[in-house]
Amino acid sequence: MATVLELQPPPPLLAAAHRLRTPFPSTSHRLTSLSNSRGRRPSLSCTAQIAKDYAISRRNAMALIFPSYILSKVDLQHTALAQQPVVFREYIDTFDGYSFQYPQNWIQVRGAGADVFFRDPFVLDENLSLEISSPSSSKYKSVEDLGSPQDAAEKVLKQSLTEFMSTRLGVRRESNILSTSSRVADDGRMYYQVEVNIKSYASNNELAVMPQDRIVRLEWDRRYLSVLGVENKQLYELRLQTPENVFAEEESDLRRVMDSFRVNKVAG
Repeated sequence: MATVLELQPPPPLLAAAHRLRTPFPSTSHRLTSLSNSRGRRPSLSCTAQIAKDYAISRRNAMALIFPSYILSKVDLQHTALAQQPVVFREYIDTFDGYSFQYPQNWIQVRGAGADVFFRDPFVLDENLSLEISSPSSSKYKSVEDLGSPQDAAEKVLKQSLTEFMSTRLGVRRESNILSTSSRVADDGRMYYQVEVNIKSYASNNELAVMPQDRIVRLEWDRRYLSVLGVENKQLYELRLQTPENVFAEEESDLRRVMDSFRVNKVAG
């Protein structure tokens, strides 16, 4: 059972338009040794208002601009949109020992296989999940038990590719490690951050006999951002997924989620 405490933000100065997004299919859950067999625990979710400026995409801007005779007002509209508040909620799991912030409009999905799973209600291919290693099969002392951030990135990428293995003919995956880093947060713990890109290609006619009839096309192109931390002798991974074509627009929000992730000591 979850308890939600909300601090409602003050009314915006202008009724700015909501972000326009195109739905995508949701992703599969992690196929890993991380344990999620326990039942639901009490958790706390509360809201915090964060104001930021963001650049509206050309697609969204055009959807907000009416006939050409008011194009002279575009700068004023952009100024109003830049003042739109962005609201985050904080998810706190005191039973398993972790917390993070997430965008207010994201919804929780039950039974997704992860310890907790949230997704964007509009961009269905954009989501976050939290995985915890099994306490019976892991005795981590520090995230450095994974090796260097680069070593951890290779493990994350290998696991992700295992998830997306397909039995369909003509399916091909391309993957790349984009960045790795480590940081010591304000709780004094070391965290690793990993970013990878995975592309999926498939034939539009996988049963065709002639090679020229099997035209390969891009199915999806996604970025995965993981934050890894260790506490309670367990490895925690917060993973965010987003389509590459919306990453630039969503980057500041996603990095806010990553930076907010903390693991906490659970009382014995």
